[in-house]
Amino acid sequence: MTGGEFRRRALAVLFPERCIYCGRVIPPCRPGCADCLEKLPRIEPPVCRFCGHSRADCTCGRRRRHYDRCAAPFYYEGPAKQAVLFLKEEKDPHRVEVLADEMAAVVRREYGDIAFDGVVPVPMTEAELKARGYNQSLLLAAALNERLDLPLWQPLGKQFETAPQKSLPAMERSGNVLGAFDLKAGWNVEGASVLLADDVVTTGSTVEECAKILKIYGAAAVYVVSATASRLSKDED
Repeated sequence: MTGGEFRRRALAVLFPERCIYCGRVIPPCRPGCADCLEKLPRIEPPVCRFCGHSRADCTCGRRRRHYDRCAAPFYYEGPAKQAVLFLKEEKDPHRVEVLADEMAAVVRREYGDIAFDGVVPVPMTEAELKARGYNQSLLLAAALNERLDLPLWQPLGKQFETAPQKSLPAMERSGNVLGAFDLKAGWNVEGASVLLADDVVTTGSTVEECAKILKIYGAAAVYVVSATASRLSKDED
């Protein structure tokens, strides 16, 4: 037993650990309860390089984006969706660690031959950050920084508040974030290979806009990793 595991087991006596997916009390040093772990909607390889879905579920028609590839460990369904919703409501370090472990594994599997220069979170406005108290994409990016030994970069800023993407029809989401992001003063991403991190990719409009800005300012490549990805119909993509 490692020192970290011993501390977690000792703390669990007073502060029981909970499943990151459903919130049930579980034995220490486990990522979730047996029921949720069995039901996790994993995105299994081979994976479409354009949308990040299993090829059997792909509906994107191999449509090219500004980002070079997209990958995620889970579909935004069932226990994985609940974990992301919990993360948007509560800054839970254990939930961040477990999701980041899964994201890092996908990066190694799908992008293992790529030398990234930095990991970049999808940003929030100051008002959005103040309202929530934290940026869940930044928490995930910081955890990836530790797991993948990559510099944590925050070159992107969000210029204005946008309606929540989940509240809009798919056809309106790209327009909702158009022009919302820009490169912060003093940053230079020219020639960089960037790992862009987010919690959920639905139509891909938000990460697409971030990737577009990074490439406008000279980034050589932008690869997306998200904790979850929504399974879409052909009409939604």
